[in-house]
This record gives sequence, C-alpha cells and structure tokens, in this order.
Amino acid sequence: MVQIFFAKVKSVLSADTLVLTSATGTQERILSLAYLQSPRLQSNEKYAFEARELLRTLLVGKQIKFWVLYKNASNREFGDVSTPIFQSLIEFVLSKGAAKLKDNINSFDDEDVEHIRKVQKEAEIAKLGIWDPNYKRIDLVERPNASLIGSDAEKISSIVEKVLSGDRLLVRLLLSPRQHCVIPVLIAGIKTQRSSNSTEPAEEYGDEAKSYVETRLLSRSVDVQLLGESLSGALVAKIIHPNGNIADKLLEEGFAEVVDWQSSLVGVREMSVFRKEEKDARNLGKRIWKQQASASSKTNADGSDVIIGKRIEAVVARIISSDTMVLRLKDDKEITVQLISLRAPRMSDPSTAPFAQAGKEYVRQKLIGKHVDATVESVREGNEQFEERPLVTIRTSAGHNINEDIVSSGYASVIRHRRGEIKPDYWDGLIETESMAIKGKRGIHGKIPPSENLVDASENALRAKPYLFSFQSRNKITGIVDHVFSGTRFRINLPKEGVKLILVLGGLANASNRNDQFSKKALELAGKKFYQRDVTVEIYGVDKVGGFIGNIFLPSSTTPFQATLLREGLAQTHERSLADNKYGIQFKAAEDEAKEKKVGIWENYDPSSEESSPEKLAEQLKSLKIEKQYLDAEVCEVLDSGLVALHILNAEKGKLKSFMQKLHSVSATFPPVSSPKRNEVVAAKLKDNGKFYRARLLEVNKAERTVKVQHLDYGTIEVIPQSDIRILPAEFSVSNYKPQAHIAQLSLINMPPKNQEDYYKEAIYFLEDTLLDSPVVACVTFNNPTPGVEYDVELYQPEVISKDPSKSVNKEMVSQGWGLVKKKKLASFELLLSKEREELLALEEQAKSLHVGCWQFGDVEGDEEL
Repeated sequence: MVQIFFAKVKSVLSADTLVLTSATGTQERILSLAYLQSPRLQSNEKYAFEARELLRTLLVGKQIKFWVLYKNASNREFGDVSTPIFQSLIEFVLSKGAAKLKDNINSFDDEDVEHIRKVQKEAEIAKLGIWDPNYKRIDLVERPNASLIGSDAEKISSIVEKVLSGDRLLVRLLLSPRQHCVIPVLIAGIKTQRSSNSTEPAEEYGDEAKSYVETRLLSRSVDVQLLGESLSGALVAKIIHPNGNIADKLLEEGFAEVVDWQSSLVGVREMSVFRKEEKDARNLGKRIWKQQASASSKTNADGSDVIIGKRIEAVVARIISSDTMVLRLKDDKEITVQLISLRAPRMSDPSTAPFAQAGKEYVRQKLIGKHVDATVESVREGNEQFEERPLVTIRTSAGHNINEDIVSSGYASVIRHRRGEIKPDYWDGLIETESMAIKGKRGIHGKIPPSENLVDASENALRAKPYLFSFQSRNKITGIVDHVFSGTRFRINLPKEGVKLILVLGGLANASNRNDQFSKKALELAGKKFYQRDVTVEIYGVDKVGGFIGNIFLPSSTTPFQATLLREGLAQTHERSLADNKYGIQFKAAEDEAKEKKVGIWENYDPSSEESSPEKLAEQLKSLKIEKQYLDAEVCEVLDSGLVALHILNAEKGKLKSFMQKLHSVSATFPPVSSPKRNEVVAAKLKDNGKFYRARLLEVNKAERTVKVQHLDYGTIEVIPQSDIRILPAEFSVSNYKPQAHIAQLSLINMPPKNQEDYYKEAIYFLEDTLLDSPVVACVTFNNPTPGVEYDVELYQPEVISKDPSKSVNKEMVSQGWGLVKKKKLASFELLLSKEREELLALEEQAKSLHVGCWQFGDVEGDEEL
C-alpha cells in the first residue's frame, strides 16, 4: 500500500512536473506525474504554455495530497496528486489534453494503465490540447517593443518564471495572447544582498531575501511595468502583485535598500515612499540594518537628546550658511544643525564662493526668527575636522519643506550619498528640483551675483562724521543686525546705503563696570531679539571711536529696544545722553518701573542713593558745556506745572495742518482701545472740540475708567473717559511724523509754592497772558534737562527784544514776583549758568524789596524747598 504525503505546491515547471514544499517551507522535492510526458516549455513545444498554465493556475500555493508510484535509476520520483477538485491529477491532465502517455507505457505492469489509456483516447477524439490539429504556436520574442518601456508605459500581465535573486526575476511578459517574451528584469528602486550561486556564497540575508520573494511571487501572475534599462541593458521593472509592490515589502522587512540611480525611472513619489520604508526598517534595525539600530538615539555634544526620527519645535536663531543654522529650543538651549543632503556654497570652493553670501541671505530672509519643525534624519559623526551635528529636515509651521526650497532657489546642491548613508524620504524630489534649478539657471547654476562690498562707516570717528548728517535727516533707516556685541552695541549692515556701522544705543549708561550677570542677560536678550533680524534704526550722534548713537527697532515695534532693557532692569539711563534722545521720557519711565519692582540691577535699589555726592557733581561738571541754540517758536500751551509747550517754526511744523486734517477725516474708523497702558500712544478726543489728536497715556485709572493724556502735537494735558481714546494707525505714528509739541522749562525759574494757591495761579496767568499763542525766540540752554522736558529755555518776545535785547520773559517773571530763582538741588548744567543766575537773583532781590507778586507779604521761600 502506497504512503500518502501532504505538501504545498511551490511552482509548476510543466504539466507533468511540480515543485513541492513542506508546510514550513524548509523542505523541497520535485514530483513528476507517473506515465506522462507533457510538452516542454523551455523549447516552446506545442501547447506547452497552456498545459503548464492549467496546473499553475490550479495548484500553485495550494495544499495537496500526493503519493509516489515509482522511482527511476536517478532516484527521480514519479507519482500522482489528489485535491478536492480531482482524485487523480494524471487523469485530469490527460483529460484536458495537457500531456500524453509516455511511449514506453506498455512496459508498466499496472492495472490502472488501461484506464488512463481510455482517458487519453477521449481527449484525442475531442481534439483537446496537444491533439488539436489547428493549434497555433505561441511566438516568443527576445525583447519587448520600445513603446512598452518607460515611466508612462502600460502594465503588462506577466508570470514570474523564476526568482534569480531577491531583486532579479525571470518573467514571462504576455504581450498578446499568442506573443510572449521571457526576459530577466531588475525589481525597480531596490537592491538586495547577493544570493548564493555555483561560484560565490551568499551575502548575509541574500538567500533569505530570495526565498522571501519566491514564496510570494514564484509562478504567480503579476503586472509588470517596464520603466527603463540599466547601464548593462537589463530591464528595470515595477512588479505589482495583487497584494502590492514586492519592493515595498522587501524594504519594510529590511531585506533591501533603495537604489539611487533608478530614481529617475521610478519617479519622485514612489521613491519617497521607498525611502520612508527603508528609514523605518533602518531605525528598527531590521536585518541588513541591524548594525545601525544603536545609532538611532544618542546624546548630542551640547547635552541635548538627538533621536533619529524625532520632531523638534524650535525657533531659527542664527543662519551660518544656506545649509547650516542654529536652532533655539523651547528650553532656550541652542543646537547647530545641518540640512540633510544639501551642500551650501562654500567660501573655500572658488566655483561657489561668490554665491555664499547670497545663499545665506536668502535663507535668513526665509527663516530667521521663525518657528519651525526640525526632523532629525541622521547624525553626522564628529571628527578632527568637523563637530558632531544633527542632519535635519526643516519645515515651516505651514509644512513647507525648506530643504527643497533652498535647492529650488539654487543656493544649495544635492549631495549624492555613498552607499549606506541615510537619505531623506524626499531625496529623489531634491534631485528633480535641482535639475529644474539648473535648467532655470538659478543661484549657483546661474550668473555670479555682484559682490556686496559694504564700506565700514564706523572705522573711526573721522570716517563716521560725514555719514551722520545724512542719517540724521532720515526718520528711520532699514538694516540687518550682523552681530550683537553686547546688549547696547550692534553691528548693522545697511545694504541700500552700501555701508556697515556700529550702533550704540543712546540714552543708556556704559555697562562695562556693571555686574557681569546682568550684562550677560542683556546680551542674551539682545541676541534673541535682534541677531540677523531686519531692523530700523534712528541715528542722531557719533561717539569718539566712530560708533553711531541712536535707537533700534524691530519692524513691528514703535518703541526702541532701550525701553525693554530698562524695564527688565538690564540697563540704566545716562543723564546726559538721555537728554539727547527723543524717547527720554519713555526710557525714564521704564527705568522707574524697574526700580519700583526692584528687578535686574535694581534688585537692591535704595531710593536714598539717588542723592548726588559733591565728588560726583564735580565729575559731571568737567564733561558739561553750555552751547546755546536759538529757535523761532510759538507757545501753544502753558501747563499747570509752569512748563510751556512750544511749536518750533520749521518745515516739520508746516506739515502739521494737513496731517491733522487727514487724521480727523478718518478718525471715525479708529477702533477703541480695549486695554490701555501707561505711555501708550493713542488717538484721544480733545474736550474743547471733540476731535481726535495724537496723545500719550500718562495715567490709567481702571476703577473710574478714565485716562490722563497729553496731546503730543499741542501739549495739552486732560483727564478723559477711556471711551474717548482710539487705537492710532501706524500711518499716524510718532515714528512717521514726530510730535510737534516740545515741552520746555523756563531756565533757572521755579513757580511759587503750591500751598500758596493764589500766587501759583497768578504765576500761571502771567505766563498765559504773556506767552500763549504768541511767537517767541527760544534760547535753548540745555536739551532734556529732566524726564518729560525737552528743553531748558530762556524765552524772548520779538517786539520786546527789538527795543531791549537783554530783556527775557524769564527776567520779567522774576521781576514781577511770579517766578522764584532756583537756589537748591541745581542740576549740573544749571551750575554753569552762573551769570544768568546772578542776574535773576538781583531782580528777585528787587522784587522782594518792592513786595510785588508773591513777595507781597514777605518771604515765601520757606514754604517749599526751592
């Protein structure tokens, strides 16, 4: 009695020969059908293909029962097969005309032979298969027509005849029902390890890859798309099984790696998928990537965890070149990263050096200060020449790929990686993008840009001074911060002017002797806000070494950076330089706020320390010099404090009327201010006429919902409801048109004590009657003498000085007894006005003796310190 075996059909070599495997696939045996001889497929005999197909479509991959009937001299096994469909495969094949009985059938002494003779006879009579006299032989061609090869070529129904290796197949292309082509093809986009052959052993995982493909594709029907040829002429093909692309499976399982040279054949989209699959397998250390799994997570040189595949949210802090930048993480740590697969123009490379600065500037404009997502694709190992560095893909918050953008602009070339080096999923897209940049002659692929030679305007004071007049006459100048030396000192490039300069922030004291802790914090803050940023600067002076003195603003800001430093307690004002800065009021208010909160350098602040010592006063006097300046002006307001608001009669004042007409015409559209803040510039309604004017908020009373404002173009101070202020549009901002009200104090004059209410009011009335809405000549003795006051002045009335040039309003006020000469707490500059003070003191003594004005009933100076 014969023994029954169970197996799985691996492939069908012909209608009389099967390749069987065990259930586990570890054992393999060939079984030939007893007594039969089928047409041979290799020699394209009559009906060979159809006969083989009969069994292939029916049995491949199926479980069967078989038994061996006999063996020949070479131990080849002959037997029969049964399945639920048929009891005997021998009978089934004969009945379909797929084979015939062997010529030596008579030599077999088998009781079943006579039965199968009858089966064959029936097939002959029915003219089935090999017995069909009208059968037309299949035409085999050596190579498919060129029209069937290309990325847009149609898929061809095919059969995998043999698996040559994990990435190479022998396929039968069914070009038409009667025309076939049997040809080897390379599986597109991938390469597996070498499998074993008669001359060479297998590379690691080479045989496993071949077996993996055999199990899934051998003798299977597939769709084949012929994409192109290799350099040796081998066809490259996409192999599509109903369950998917075999290349995807090989990459996912770590049996294969992506082949770069086939990128143009496979196409960017599919290559991107392949690379992602390869990366995932690499990160998991599957099979051929098992040695690289340990490199997927490590600690960077700066102590930060760098995990391949990790997505990092960061801000671009600095651009080093068009492929390298510094990122600031959420914890304020900074890491230097390089864009994967990109090579920026290098100064060391003569062919690309002219493009290095342009490339850096292109990326700076795109990224500096922007929030980005950085995906760590790999880590470049450090060596003696280069430090270890994460290789990343940078995407904007909107998902735009910056690596691709830079290549598209022509400011980086794409690296052709060595085998085994990690590439991003979109590497093939970079190659395609680069080819477009080359075709468009962009960046390094085009004309050499003009070199940017910036003149150093701060080389020395002598070189700086000729530029000062030009800079002073301009409201704001746009530039780029090239370097931050300290919290108060910057190197600024002004490309439009063709110069670079050192900017020293005005109004601030020198920080060189200050606690290093706060200097460092100021530097960090300045670097974070300004390094390589677009800025606007105002310039109004030059220091002794050629540094330009002025203010710096970010594009969206109308407040100089000095105010931020002062508010954080990272800087302090300098009395003399504060006086020269038009933002002196804001700076002083910001410093006072820091003192009140005791932050930064003021953490141990003691208000009593503000008193000036004699030594300090003497030191200040050495550096002071009075240079009087005469201005034609008009008094537009007399304030309750005794200060006056002046309009300087110049070209800027001439623009005020048209400026106000325009503001009034659109003020109805200004949105309300929801959360007013002290020192904020707004549009405020004037009580007298109900029109809106530019104003600064001096006080905010949240309980009563009122604000105290000072109108910047007329000087008037009022308390108004919060509902009467509006947001001031940028076109009416003080940076576009300077405030026209200049607050001045009468030089060396105090008002009568406030507790002498009647005298104080009479003094105000005197000023109003004498000065309000009247033209004057203002002799400026000192700029910004105190916070909130722009000028210290002696005022002269034109009609009076035409008769007596020495007669000033200051002297007239003292002589009539409405002004008191300052005697205590004199400012440094006031000590230098000794002659003027002596003249005023003489007039005051005369007023006292005559008992005029506030001296009517005696000495009032004891009531308040003067």
